[in-house]
Amino acid sequence: MKTTYTLTVRTGNRLFAGTDGDISVILRGELGETAAHVLDRPLHDDLRAGAVDVFEIHDEDVGELVAVRVRNTPTLLKDDWLLDYLVVSCGGVEHRFPLHGWIKGAQEVELLEASASLPQRVRAPERLRARQENVAHKRARYRWGAPAIEGLGQLEVSEAHPLPEEEAYRGLVDRSYHVTFAETMSKLQLARPVLLHAWNGLERLQDLLTFVGVPAVAERWRDDREFARHTLQGVSPQCITQARALPEGFAVSDDALRGLLDPGVDLARALATGRVYLLDLPILEGLPMFRHDDGERVRERWAPPVRALFYRGDDGHLRPVAIQLERRPDAPVFTPNDAENDWLAAKLFTRCAEGNVHQVLSHAINTHFCMEPFVVALMRNLPVQHPVYKLMRRHCKYTLAINQGARVTLLAPNGVFDEFMSCGGPEMGHMKLALRSWAQWRFEHLRLPDDLRRRGVDDVSALPYYPYRDDALPLWRALGAYVRNTLAHFYATDQDLVDDYEMQAFWSDLITHGVPVERMPYRTLSRLEDLYDLLQTMIFTVTVSHSAVNNLQFEHYAWVPNAPLGMHRPPPATKGVVTDEDLREMLPDLEQTMGQIAIARALSTFGSDEEFLLPAQAWSRMYFYEPGPLAAQREFFSALRALVDEIAQRNKSRPVPYEILRPDRVPCSITI
Repeated sequence: MKTTYTLTVRTGNRLFAGTDGDISVILRGELGETAAHVLDRPLHDDLRAGAVDVFEIHDEDVGELVAVRVRNTPTLLKDDWLLDYLVVSCGGVEHRFPLHGWIKGAQEVELLEASASLPQRVRAPERLRARQENVAHKRARYRWGAPAIEGLGQLEVSEAHPLPEEEAYRGLVDRSYHVTFAETMSKLQLARPVLLHAWNGLERLQDLLTFVGVPAVAERWRDDREFARHTLQGVSPQCITQARALPEGFAVSDDALRGLLDPGVDLARALATGRVYLLDLPILEGLPMFRHDDGERVRERWAPPVRALFYRGDDGHLRPVAIQLERRPDAPVFTPNDAENDWLAAKLFTRCAEGNVHQVLSHAINTHFCMEPFVVALMRNLPVQHPVYKLMRRHCKYTLAINQGARVTLLAPNGVFDEFMSCGGPEMGHMKLALRSWAQWRFEHLRLPDDLRRRGVDDVSALPYYPYRDDALPLWRALGAYVRNTLAHFYATDQDLVDDYEMQAFWSDLITHGVPVERMPYRTLSRLEDLYDLLQTMIFTVTVSHSAVNNLQFEHYAWVPNAPLGMHRPPPATKGVVTDEDLREMLPDLEQTMGQIAIARALSTFGSDEEFLLPAQAWSRMYFYEPGPLAAQREFFSALRALVDEIAQRNKSRPVPYEILRPDRVPCSITI
């Protein structure tokens, strides 16, 4: 029996998104499939960027629709087309087929009907076959590669198996990392001729930054309170721990701390009452640092395994009171009571060491690379109708592409880390640091409440001022509620999860090829509580955690003395010897300063297509269409709007506002 199908087609609203090619469709239903129909209306300029076009086709009734095959046949040149979605209406029933991706010239793609469902609830054989074909198609394109770090799975990207098209990174018009880096370097080059023969990294930096903007920290970077504040709301706010005793070999006396604690408080009492906090970086001990001998000169850099002691004063704020740069028994302990240059040098080396750990451990391993195997397993095993796929897809955007780019440009020999960081160089210290970091990694460390308790910084009465904790915890709870409220419409009992063979395939693939099960808090995925924990932690990591360690990089690193990534002189071995000239020689030279500024700016710049946890109106891509999940999304947005107001209120009393975890400034995924 013949029937009429009405097709509503939305073309993406980006440069070159439209097409002049012949777009044809075949509707696939439970009873068969239609002939191919070209989408063309006489005298209409169809399928332009941002347009919504409506077409009618007449063909046999193929029953309940399962999929649509779309083919792009170029008329002249290879003409790619960006399709957002296609809606097919027939007899008052609508079927949605979203893509939000490119269909290249001479390419055919199959779009599955978008209704969310668990596999065990699907009865129609044609629908089950379509799901299985979708998974098989993705498994052929998302392959496990040989891991760069043993036990940490990654996507295979090679000439034979290129990055899947739907993972492709933003283009030139969308402010990619490479575009921003090149743009920044070109601006900085304008100042280079003037500064080249009179460079002083402590005095002339503002002249250089005039062309790209001067970060606010430039006005206060020497201040001890700013140094302490950085550990609580800077680019690496997840390293500070409470200390109930001093580490072995860290000889700090009350005499050395004279006048640095509050009246009536000595070090023993401060430790006993939980008022002492420690930044401790033993992971750097014995790590090979940059050393290059070209036959004419030897260039070296240092990032020592520092430990810095902080005291929480009666005013509720931390202040630094002691720093030991090396672990030797005779290594001096520097305090604010020492000579000004000694204390400043100690802080410079601390920030350099912390910066090297931040870039490799806090940033690369604990957000970018630890999440990659979860993304790969998800893409390989869940069809587009699975509710977990629909929940997680927006939180995977660009992650695989940006990680592959990092392996090529940041981590490779002669890459960015080699050029600018102390732990770079021929001996690949940064990769050894990554191996050490991964050896310590456990999934539960990514859970915010567990991490805060483990570090002893969860008690607000002991540490009243900790903006990262105070802004991140409400987001953690909101994400947990969002995950539960969304999936409650599909899973009723633990048995539903056990019977979900697609999720069980995801788990088996993950622990076989992605992450050893010993690194996970559960050996099987058989309880809904564990599923909710898994997904909440994943979303938190790629949104809140990544924002906390990434989005302040320009503010923190662009004023290079605030956090030099490479120190060019060894740490002072005795007190009273650091001169003004020594301080200048310790810092990066002009070329490396320019590079650090450009990298920091590129890694802190959002693309024009960035999507945030709390959008201005709605997320650009819809994955769920069912009333229940849509209601959960509305509740989530409502909670986030309240958090924006709460953060604004807290910032009124903060010495330096902390804006980085405002939900309307937290990207939905790792995109830079």
